[in-house]
Amino acid sequence: MYVPVHFQEKELDAIHQLVRDHSFGMLMVNGDQVPEVSHLPLHLKTGSKQDRILGHLALANPQAAWIENDKPALAVFSGVDSYISPRWYVDENQVPTWNYQVVHAHGTLRRIDEPSELMKLLDQLTKQHESDAEHPWSADWDNPKISRLLKAIVGFELTVEHWEGKSKLGQNRDFQDRESLKVHLQNSEDASRNKLAEVMK
Repeated sequence: MYVPVHFQEKELDAIHQLVRDHSFGMLMVNGDQVPEVSHLPLHLKTGSKQDRILGHLALANPQAAWIENDKPALAVFSGVDSYISPRWYVDENQVPTWNYQVVHAHGTLRRIDEPSELMKLLDQLTKQHESDAEHPWSADWDNPKISRLLKAIVGFELTVEHWEGKSKLGQNRDFQDRESLKVHLQNSEDASRNKLAEVMK
């Protein structure tokens, strides 16, 4: 990924937070001719020596055949983004651009087929997304209609060998232009633009 120095996101906590806030990512592995890509809900695990990203996909998905132990892979997470108009700057000598945040996780895969580990993986993912519910749903693995679905998926764990983070938020602009940009984003009726204003430092 092309990351100019002034757009590099080096804070690991900020990278982790973006991944947690935007956990529907892309898993990419090399195919025969082009990269194989799936769009998936992904679960970040930290606290050990290396960060890990867990997920699963349907066995019917052609990418499932490429989920192999020690295979290099890339997970991509996109944060907030927005078109930026030259009208929003104090300096009139500007052109349109796009501001955004994105994180790449480079690493290697481990294939997960064992039912008990798949159950644990799915329980973690469900807990993550049911955490704000008054009565969170959880899988009843004793229910054969639910447990037989395990045969239709394959799980994976991506051990992250290095992170790349990019926050293109106008850091290369002068103070007046940045403040003017934030005001326009804050006053927009577009929620994604409001969020972009919040993450500008």
